[in-house]
Amino acid sequence: MRFGIFSNSNRDIGYEVAIKIANRLLSKNVAPVFLNEQKCSLLDDINGVVYDDFKGCSLIISIGGDGTLLSVISRFNELDIPFVGVNKGSIGFLSEISCDVLDEGIDKLITKDYQILERAQLEAKVYDKNGNLKTTEICLNDAVVTRGSKLHVINMDLTIDGALVEKFFGDGLIVSTPTGSTAYCLAAGGPILMPSMRNMIVTPLCSHTLNNSSYVTDYDSIIEIEMMGSETDAIFCADGRQAINIEPFDRVCISMCNRNVKTIVLGYSSFYNTIRKKIIARGSFYESRKE
Repeated sequence: MRFGIFSNSNRDIGYEVAIKIANRLLSKNVAPVFLNEQKCSLLDDINGVVYDDFKGCSLIISIGGDGTLLSVISRFNELDIPFVGVNKGSIGFLSEISCDVLDEGIDKLITKDYQILERAQLEAKVYDKNGNLKTTEICLNDAVVTRGSKLHVINMDLTIDGALVEKFFGDGLIVSTPTGSTAYCLAAGGPILMPSMRNMIVTPLCSHTLNNSSYVTDYDSIIEIEMMGSETDAIFCADGRQAINIEPFDRVCISMCNRNVKTIVLGYSSFYNTIRKKIIARGSFYESRKE
């Protein structure tokens, strides 16, 4: 059996957690697999470490924060194997294993004492005003259209399933999955959905109207955001990755991706207990940074 391991060295200083996991796996006759890009003397000192791609691995362990896990999923989801996060970030909504239960968590992975949660993803396509495809992005959390460097409000038409829902003036729109409902969507006042649900959420950013409500759509809905106005200055971003510029009369089409993400659930906490603890921790984290 082989487990893939990806460690964010900016979070996992000196590969401390990665080394602990590798040694734990080897003690249970499981091969720890690291990518060649992570090859270093700290890992070389461990007898039995394998440098390879993640093909043939039973699962992938991501060490870092939610951003690290999102990046790992984006890179390797086509392998169709489950992912699990070990939290070395600030909050870690998506991370299933905390460092205080590291050995126990790894043992559960080895004995397959877990459940698989399939999370829906978005497929977002950006077209120019002539209908030419500019980019296609897959995202687990959210696709965001927001104002650019000029800091002016932007003018957009929001269409769902071919029906014009509203002409929007404001800072932008967030389209999120149930998984992403606890991220940017939550910060913007959107609803929280169970991650097993199959809906999309459209949440406005600083709407310049009296209506500031989110829309929850069906799984098979198609959401279109068309940039209106000849002086539109906006950007599009998927899961916080590098933004691309949106030009006047460009169109963003968002639907559910036909490929889900398999994530591992170890059952340390229920979803709502996790929400409560993480939101409290998030507030404490930012308060401590002010001091």
